[in-house]
Amino acid sequence: MSVIDKTLDLKSKLSQRSVITYLKSVDWERGSSTPFVVELDPTSRCNLACPDCISGELLNKDEISSERLLSLVDELIDIGVKAVILIGGGEPMMHPAIGEVIRRLGEADVRIGITTNGLFLKKHLEVTAEYATWVRVSMDAGSSETFNRVRPSRTGKSMFESAIKNMEEFARHKKGRLGYSFMVFNEGSYGFKGIPLVAGSLDKVAHVKTNVHEIYQAAELAKSIGCEYFEVKPMYDVNHYSVMQPEQVTRVVDEQLTRARQLNSDNFRVLEATKLWVTLHGQSNLEPKSYRRCASAQTRTLITPSGVYVCPYYRGAESKNLGRIQDMSFSELWHGAQRKNVLCGLDPSRDCTMHCIRHDSHQIVEGWISGGFPLPNDDFDLFI
Repeated sequence: MSVIDKTLDLKSKLSQRSVITYLKSVDWERGSSTPFVVELDPTSRCNLACPDCISGELLNKDEISSERLLSLVDELIDIGVKAVILIGGGEPMMHPAIGEVIRRLGEADVRIGITTNGLFLKKHLEVTAEYATWVRVSMDAGSSETFNRVRPSRTGKSMFESAIKNMEEFARHKKGRLGYSFMVFNEGSYGFKGIPLVAGSLDKVAHVKTNVHEIYQAAELAKSIGCEYFEVKPMYDVNHYSVMQPEQVTRVVDEQLTRARQLNSDNFRVLEATKLWVTLHGQSNLEPKSYRRCASAQTRTLITPSGVYVCPYYRGAESKNLGRIQDMSFSELWHGAQRKNVLCGLDPSRDCTMHCIRHDSHQIVEGWISGGFPLPNDDFDLFI
């Protein structure tokens, strides 16, 4: 079984030795001493102008200063954070200090994940290829024309070829994994403002403007340029609720995925994101929670220029803001009164009816807290 396949097995992933040791150390009533994983938005700047960006209202407003960002990285290393995901918000690789951030984390053996539009990979090729555990590029298209509709540049010129060339060059030098991300878009969906997408060439999507007819084309391209995986993801509205897809879109996604899976090999995998099936097959876009404690709030957090938040679902929400990293050290924030007050008021059964990608993980961990932890297995991927 490949590492990619193993990461899809949540119980195995949570049962890693380092994770079990950490989970056992958490005081689930008073809180953890440090997060295991940190998601970090270095900047809110972005060089693209995606018309339905889920973080659109937060873009191009602020970034963490280079001096504070580098001191923050040193703090995260010192307190024992195991993995950092550079994410956004904006485009993380636009930050002027990002190369040094990656170098410091990598030299300290902190695992590094990067979600990016791929347009700055070339600029930071050497350090990213050396230290990134994984890089996932958000593409959502298999052609320049569709890319320029879902991910237009501010100049109006399609950046598809630039992103592909950067990924291909990165693939030749990388030590970690490279992924090609494809989100299912549908112009008529609830909560979707309406990107003028290309109508599908297949008869079954002739009256629905979408990108799903390019899934196989994009997967084939991903494999040819040296990606380890191609991931098809569901669409979410601005409140992070799953966008349910109509039957004609679902049929084409199923057909395209069936073709794309034939590309699977020892070195390449076509993956379906955790909640994709739900959005394609008529399930509710609500996800009731029976637990009243968020285990992830003790194991992870999101740091952004505007504040530190419980998780990315609450990016920019003041009610879930744990404090500003510009005003104090990370340890002061993590153990501070504001974080304690926010977590005391956080109730997933009430606050988190959206589809949470860690819902299944929360259920597993809650079972262990009440019933005992399993024997650990060897570490293979610390991005829990």
